[in-house]
Amino acid sequence: MSTVLMRALFASLLAPSGPALPPVVSRSPLMLFHVDSGGCEACGSEVEALINGGFGLAEAGVGFAGNPRTADMLLVTGACSRMMAPVVRAAWDAMPCPKGLLAVGSCAIDGGPFSANYAMLGGLGGCSSVDCAIPGCPPSPHHILEGIVALIATTPFSPDHQDGSASAVTG
Repeated sequence: MSTVLMRALFASLLAPSGPALPPVVSRSPLMLFHVDSGGCEACGSEVEALINGGFGLAEAGVGFAGNPRTADMLLVTGACSRMMAPVVRAAWDAMPCPKGLLAVGSCAIDGGPFSANYAMLGGLGGCSSVDCAIPGCPPSPHHILEGIVALIATTPFSPDHQDGSASAVTG
């Protein structure tokens, strides 16, 4: 009896815990580079939960890059403080074309409770063209992944799509 119980315990611990997503047909995963640009850090912790939480990113056709030079999209969380704006810009400039911008959370989209002032830019919506906006304060890892998968399904990432812009997907 204890062997059966141990097998059931190991099976439940090792089983994927995230939602089952349909596989995305792609030759390579969409690589994201995450920059937390200031704020309360809640959205950044939800992105980390997505990365480390067993949500099946590889099956969804998504991966996270440790370097912006190998990323397809820049994933920004936070309201973008004036101190972090050069860091976000440097990451954007280091990315190869085609590239895209993904704003996760209310702060990254329009500043949320952090309106534009001497220290904050007040979100990316007024500063640049956002390809995908995932609202929430903070959005759950499941909603972040749904927004990314919806973006993959609607965005033509091809060599002739040089500017990286796409229709905004709001999930």
